[in-house]
Amino acid sequence: MIKTLKHIFYYVVVAMTLNSCANVVSPTGGPKDNIPPIVLSENPVNQSCNFSNNIIHINFDEYVTLDNPNNKILISPPLNEKPEYKLSSKTLSIKFKEDLEAGTTYSINFGEAIKDLHEGNIFKDYVYVFSTGDIIDTLTLEGQVLKGDNQAAVEDIFVMLYKDSNDSIPIDSLPFIVKPNYVSKTNKKGQFKFSGLKEDKYLIFALKDNNSNLIYDLPNEEIAFIDSLIAPDITRKITISDSTSYDSTEVVTETHKNLYTLYSFIKEDSVQRLLKKEIVEEGLLRFAFSYPAQDVKIEILEPLADSFNIFKTHSSNYDTILWYFTPNKDSLYLSINYDTLVNDTSMMSLKIRKTDRRRKQSDVAKRLNISTNIVGGKLKPEQELILSFKEPITDLRMRDTTWFITSKDTILEEIEFVKIDSFGLRYKLNKSFNPEESYKLIIPDSVFYSFKGTTNDTTEFSFSIPELSSYGNIFVSVEFPDDVPQLVIELLDENDKVQERQIIRESTKIAFKYLSPKKYKLRALLDKDSNARWSPGDFGKKQLPESIIYHKDIFDVKANWDIDLEEIWKPSL
Repeated sequence: MIKTLKHIFYYVVVAMTLNSCANVVSPTGGPKDNIPPIVLSENPVNQSCNFSNNIIHINFDEYVTLDNPNNKILISPPLNEKPEYKLSSKTLSIKFKEDLEAGTTYSINFGEAIKDLHEGNIFKDYVYVFSTGDIIDTLTLEGQVLKGDNQAAVEDIFVMLYKDSNDSIPIDSLPFIVKPNYVSKTNKKGQFKFSGLKEDKYLIFALKDNNSNLIYDLPNEEIAFIDSLIAPDITRKITISDSTSYDSTEVVTETHKNLYTLYSFIKEDSVQRLLKKEIVEEGLLRFAFSYPAQDVKIEILEPLADSFNIFKTHSSNYDTILWYFTPNKDSLYLSINYDTLVNDTSMMSLKIRKTDRRRKQSDVAKRLNISTNIVGGKLKPEQELILSFKEPITDLRMRDTTWFITSKDTILEEIEFVKIDSFGLRYKLNKSFNPEESYKLIIPDSVFYSFKGTTNDTTEFSFSIPELSSYGNIFVSVEFPDDVPQLVIELLDENDKVQERQIIRESTKIAFKYLSPKKYKLRALLDKDSNARWSPGDFGKKQLPESIIYHKDIFDVKANWDIDLEEIWKPSL
């Protein structure tokens, strides 16, 4: 026992000696504080009725700080003036600068505005509710706002409710004129929630408020709405009796709950506009419009020499018009007309800007380039070889020296190119290819001639067709809905990039073939206006954005494997 005590005494002395010789350091303080602030008391208490003061005090267990309170703290119904937020010791005070409405339930949602002073731990989703009347309204309403074109969550968009109780202003006009009766804001998942609501019917409207006035008054503000009035969730107590027992009364709670989904969009500017007119390069004019321009008239208002030729093309959706011309003139007097919306008459220079002269000189030395759809030296089975040009091809002169070589033999003088668009910008090689074979196409110089008179150099393309077992396929039966003229079915990769698209107008089985092994998604656009693209809505016309429906499954495509869905896909609302 004595020996043991001596050992203990020895170690204590050594420890004290070492401590006296060591550098003095600050204590570690233990584990990091991850606990957010705690409310100790509120004055008046949360959920108070007959509120008649103009100030609220909230006491915390530690020192706190406020992060951007004017933007992160949301008061519903909204106030005309922001209240004053003041911190003193561990107490937060909220002082109102205006009289509150009588008989009204108010909610103050602090979101992520409250943090502890030292570690920055956020006191999330704290809500303080009070009423200026005798009762607290307790109904709730919640949902989510998603982007209409891809269903991504919309964060920090105001969601607003308007009562259907205004006799002087139609309810559909309220978002344009007055502030809402209630307001909420979405989180990172696009979710929103209202509390303290009266039992009533409401117009729901979401707004990315670019000028912070809670009114839809800017054309580029992102919005979302539901085209019918909605009701908050209602909780009622129900008494259930059992006739077989004397003491058989039971009170249960029944909640009628709805989750509302709104799809956001920015309204299209319906006015046709000339966005740009420019000389792109020597011999090429471009006119860009805000909408497809089939009805736009572009006219030359001066006589032209016979040597000045124009070849007109346009983009696939006709919103860009291209004029290829003989570059032997300095300017052109043009008029551009579309009803009274586009009316542009001016002299347009046909000269390249001085900053482009170096490019102009280098372009003179260039020949006509040919690009193809060969990717990584490969074409997929059943895929055609497509040749693309930046200038319209107006002449094709086949040569005896054009060679088409396969891995097995050489074929001479059996080459045919077929124009596949009306402008001569795309041609295909009129041949089919076999899997597991290699090919080479040699095009001698001066076969293709453009409108500008340029022609190609000798060009060689080598490619192979992989074996069928390298790919997988997806087959899905689609039931066509009754209320749309066509569906646009899109195959997406995991990053939502469109890989392929098909348009159908009846129930059918569609196939996406020769897919590289990876994961895919399917979505369907309910294309009500038949323009083969997603169209946003229009609140003034009560027109919702076109619906996009995602298939519930993720398709993990593997090599040499078919995914053939037995279940019929029904993309409809």
